[in-house]
Amino acid sequence: MSQTPLNLLCIEPRFPGRLGPVADWLVRKRGYRCWCFFHSAEPQEFWPHSVGRGLELIHFNVGGAAREASVAWTRCLERGLCYAYGCWEVLETRRPRPIDLVLGRSAGLGSTLFVPAHAAGLPIVNYFDYFHHPRRHDLAEELVPELPASYVHWRQAANGMDLLDLENGIHPWTASRWQRDLYPPEYRDDFTVLPDGVDDRAFTDRPQRPPLTVMGRTIGPDVQLVTFVASALDRLRGFDRFRDLADRLLRARSDVVCVAVGNPLVQRSLDVPWFNRDYRAALLQQSPVHDPERFWCPGPLPPPALAALLARSDLHVYASRAYPVSRSLLLALAAGRVVLAWDTEPVREVLTHGTNALLTADPDQAATLAAAALADPAAHRPLGDAARQLALTTHTHDAALPRLAAWFQQLVERGVPMS
Repeated sequence: MSQTPLNLLCIEPRFPGRLGPVADWLVRKRGYRCWCFFHSAEPQEFWPHSVGRGLELIHFNVGGAAREASVAWTRCLERGLCYAYGCWEVLETRRPRPIDLVLGRSAGLGSTLFVPAHAAGLPIVNYFDYFHHPRRHDLAEELVPELPASYVHWRQAANGMDLLDLENGIHPWTASRWQRDLYPPEYRDDFTVLPDGVDDRAFTDRPQRPPLTVMGRTIGPDVQLVTFVASALDRLRGFDRFRDLADRLLRARSDVVCVAVGNPLVQRSLDVPWFNRDYRAALLQQSPVHDPERFWCPGPLPPPALAALLARSDLHVYASRAYPVSRSLLLALAAGRVVLAWDTEPVREVLTHGTNALLTADPDQAATLAAAALADPAAHRPLGDAARQLALTTHTHDAALPRLAAWFQQLVERGVPMS
């Protein structure tokens, strides 16, 4: 099928988020023109290269409950409606033309909900991240016994906007079968499951163990570097597990440096007790690691610095609870790193123990596996090579996004472009 450059309306609540890199690739590799509507954004050093070069950013505001710093459980649906209405208001004001397809994100915010009122008949693709179960997955099993019933009430109500989107005639898209199967059975057959991939250009022809400086300190060739990366250093992504593992490794070896990359403030309201608080500082104050001079927390790193860190890593630790697989894990695979991951169902959909990673759910075994990987890098090198090959086959932009673009083309050919 021929690939015609399309005019894409993209709605990503926090840019670049999940959809910004997708839009960037479509602009660079397929010649798309893209308007990306967003409510908030990361610093410009995290933006993709095509912003202003075919990818136009348009900000929208929201009103009502969504302006509050903390939204009560009972108002989560109102918050989503405010996002959707705010986006519609700016669409009506800016009226971008032409549009062939709308790409949105159903992150509980329903940003495309009112798009049909602005652009009737257009195909709308929504990316779905996660369907909350009242007492399962993420931190639910640990938190539900500790928190009031309102936490369970919120988890039950948090899916309201996603369900409205699914009933709104959109084409649902998600990255994994595990994510799809979280949704009610009556919607699952409608989903298209395609990875969105990660940008691996920084890892092409990069030498093994390149020189690296982090926080003004140089990591020499004799240092064994253990890495952990998350958007925030929280319990959901397993920072507590990484701290415990790092403590063991720092005690056992004097040549180990552990680096944890991520925002110190907890950003997901799933962890209610620590939301908008510095979990990292509290955990390290309560349980200091052995030799803190070798446990570094540089905060968030822009993409080039993060790529350099992963390219030098001797062991990458992915300690997440059961939650959608993060892009940091996929970046580590693309970098060809030896990965030690906590064994969960979403991880097993991507990785196989002993083939392309090390998997365990036991902290003691994690320490044993990590120590063995650091003690004999040559014996574990095939795991990193297999991880790199897996990423090149399935989980890089150039592997994943041509299939997405082909799907978009099919939808447009069946739909009615808006001139």
